[in-house]
Amino acid sequence: MVKEKKIGLLYLGLHNQLVKKYGENSTITRKEFFCKLGKHYMIPKDLRYWIIKEMVKVNLIERISRDKIKILKCDINLEGDRQKLAKIISL
Repeated sequence: MVKEKKIGLLYLGLHNQLVKKYGENSTITRKEFFCKLGKHYMIPKDLRYWIIKEMVKVNLIERISRDKIKILKCDINLEGDRQKLAKIISL
């Protein structure tokens, strides 16, 4: 049995916003990503690098290069898949 990775709800929310604005499988700049983090989530600048690392770890984004990030497809619909969402966040 394969154990599913736990994905934080705020990471799913951020991913959902990125998909709505830029689309799945699109490539954005690190600056655009940091702008979204800073405006909507008010993450301090010194922690933003770790947000990228964690989102890569749970396969929400892919680091293409130092300044390019690819938004990956996620099989969780944050707005409509409540049962799957509850399972992932262990409720």
